[in-house]
This record gives sequence, C-alpha cells and structure tokens, in this order.
Amino acid sequence: MAKNSKTPKNKPIDSDRETRVLLENISRDVIRIAEAQSSTAAQIADVKATMATKAELNTVSMAVMQISKDVKELKNNKADQVLSNHDKRITRLEEKIHA
Repeated sequence: MAKNSKTPKNKPIDSDRETRVLLENISRDVIRIAEAQSSTAAQIADVKATMATKAELNTVSMAVMQISKDVKELKNNKADQVLSNHDKRITRLEEKIHA
C-alpha cells in the first residue's frame, strides 16, 4: 500500500461522508453551470445589441451615401447656373464694349 493512499485498507468506508462529498461536488458543478448560463445569456444580449447597432449603422451609411450623391448633384447644378450667368454677363459686357 502507498503512503499517500486516501483510503487505508483497515478503515471501513464511511458511505454517508462519501455521499455528502459527492453531493457537494454536484452542487458546486450545478452552481458553475448556472453562472455560465447566466453569463451566456448576457453575452447573447450583447450580441443582439451589437447586431442592432450594425443594422442602424448600415441604414445611416446608406442615407449618407444618398445625401452625398444629392450634394454632388446640387454642386454640379449650381456650377452650371453660375457658368450660365457668367456667359450672360460676358455677352452683355461684350455688347456694351462693341456698342
């Protein structure tokens, strides 16, 4: 028999004590599982919130792209208006000079 053996051969096994030890181990394991389950639920909630944020971000991104397109179109239209006004002004100035 080894020196560090848990159960000596000459001592009887205390089944009540062994049962209590097993129940304590089971209780600890159940508590760990419950904690893991609650943290998993929290992680799932975080993932759902992140997904909602990403969906909102995609919506905002699409809106920004549309606004950028509209701004470019307005700039082009404004530039066309300014150029046409300049053409009219130049024509008037030329008429005044040649008159």
